Amino acid sequence: MLRRVDLFLLAFFSLAGGSHAQSLDPAGLIRPVLLERAVEAMEARGHDGHATGKLVVVDYSLHSSQERLFVIDLGSGAVTAFRAAHGRGSDADHNGYLDSFSSVPGSQASPEGLLRFAEEYTGKHGQSFRLDGLDEGNRTSRARAIVIHAASYAEPAFLKLHGKMGRSNGCIVFSKSDLARFIEEVPEGTLIFVGA
Repeated sequence: MLRRVDLFLLAFFSLAGGSHAQSLDPAGLIRPVLLERAVEAMEARGHDGHATGKLVVVDYSLHSSQERLFVIDLGSGAVTAFRAAHGRGSDADHNGYLDSFSSVPGSQASPEGLLRFAEEYTGKHGQSFRLDGLDEGNRTSRARAIVIHAASYAEPAFLKLHGKMGRSNGCIVFSKSDLARFIEEVPEGTLIFVGA
């Protein structure tokens, strides 16, 4: 009997998680499978996952010319979309599509999984924000200096000229104006789920 109760509770919480994911992104901008994975990862963090009222989902299955970083308001479900560059080690032929993830130091690849948006600092690209890897497969992110910053190869003029963004060393990179919008909307401590 206890086993049946356990199975019932498991099914109930699985459905509850699905409902939560479905109530987010009413415009359907994010692939449902990726959104579901992101919400499950957030829920696994408990209160910490909801603390800032936002969740960021990065869909690197999309071409770099497309908006593929999504900021979700957990209260309203509303989504704001941005363009973001990926790592050169994840796109060796530079066709604008991410082919693989890696967290190996020196790979210049984008890491996959759940990260935390951390403190601001000034680096070689100016205003930048550290990222803490929260999964076994991306815990090297801070040591690898995988951060959020702006760069010229993410600007609209670059995209217009080349039809794709340039590549980072694994960082999440915005245009200068998009970085300003992003940090205005996303508080420190927000979870970022990166997948494809």
